Amino acid sequence: MKFNLKIVSFLLVFFYGFTSVENVAVALNYQDYQKALGQSQKITIPGLPQGDGKALDAYLHKPAGDGPYPAIIALHGAGGIFPYQIWWAYEISKYGYAVIFVDHYCTRGHLCEIESDDHDSARGEIMRNWQSVSPRQRVLDAVAAYLWLSRKPYVKNDKIGLIGWSWGGASALFAQKLARRLSLPNGGFKATIAFYPNLKYAIDTPQWTRSGPIEKPTLILYGKSDTLESKESYDSLLSAGYSADIRVLGFKGAYKKFDELGGYREKYHPSVGNFPKAFQKEAFETSIKEIKKIFVSESEIKAKFCHDLLVDV
Repeated sequence: MKFNLKIVSFLLVFFYGFTSVENVAVALNYQDYQKALGQSQKITIPGLPQGDGKALDAYLHKPAGDGPYPAIIALHGAGGIFPYQIWWAYEISKYGYAVIFVDHYCTRGHLCEIESDDHDSARGEIMRNWQSVSPRQRVLDAVAAYLWLSRKPYVKNDKIGLIGWSWGGASALFAQKLARRLSLPNGGFKATIAFYPNLKYAIDTPQWTRSGPIEKPTLILYGKSDTLESKESYDSLLSAGYSADIRVLGFKGAYKKFDELGGYREKYHPSVGNFPKAFQKEAFETSIKEIKKIFVSESEIKAKFCHDLLVDV
C-alpha cells in the first residue's frame, strides 16, 4: 500500500505548532491483510516471574536495515489478534519502527488463530471469557516485551511505545498509569495509541482509580456510536489534570472496529449485551492520517521516513 502524504509528528504539532497535513485516501482490501500476515515473524519471548512466568508467543515486524529503530509493542483485545491488527503492525514497521505484537492467548492455550475474522466461534468464546488473562497479566506481558526489546541491538531502547485495540488499548493505558510502580529502565513506555479502549468500563475499575497518572503522550481513537464507549468517560479523562499530552478523537457515526474491513454486525457479551461493529472509511482514513502524524515528521518525509517519534522534547 502506498501513501503520498506530508505528515507532521504529533509531538512536533503540539510543541512547535506545525499544522500542514494533506487529505488521505486509502484503498484497503483483504489482500493487504494477507500480505501483512505473510510478513509476520512468529517468535517466543520470556515471560515475567511476577506474572505466570510463561514464555509468550509474539509476532515481529522489522523495517529494512540494521537499525537501531524505535519500537512499538502492540496489544490485542478480547478476541485475540486479528488480521487487520497485523496489517497495522506491518504498516507501522514501514515507517521505520520495530513492532512486536504480543499474543496473550496462544501460550496460555486459549486461542492461537490470527487469520480468522469475527465469524470464528473460537474468537467469540474467548471474547466472552477474556479475563482468563487478567488485565494485570496483560500489562506484565507488555513489560516482558519492553524488556526483551530493550536488549536488542536493533532497537533504540529509550524509544519504545505502545499501541492497543479494545481491551488491549485499555491495557496500554493501564501500563502508562502504572509506570511509576513498574520503574522500567530507559524511561519506560514513551507514548501510547489506544483504539476504542472501552474507557467507560475501565475508568470505573479499582485498578484505574488506584493507579497513577498518565504522564506520556497519548492518542485515543474511538467511535461515538460505539456502545462500549462514552463521551463522558473521555471528558473525565481529559479533566483529570494529567500532565501528559492526551488527544482524544471521537468519530461521529463510527462503531467499534471502525478500522477493520467488514459490514455492520453485532456481537454479544454477557456483561454488556449486544454491541455493534463496522468499518467506517472516514474514521479509518482519519486514523491513518493521525497515526502518520505520530510516526513520520514533515521535515524528513521529503527524503526518508523519520525514526524519531519517541523523542524527549
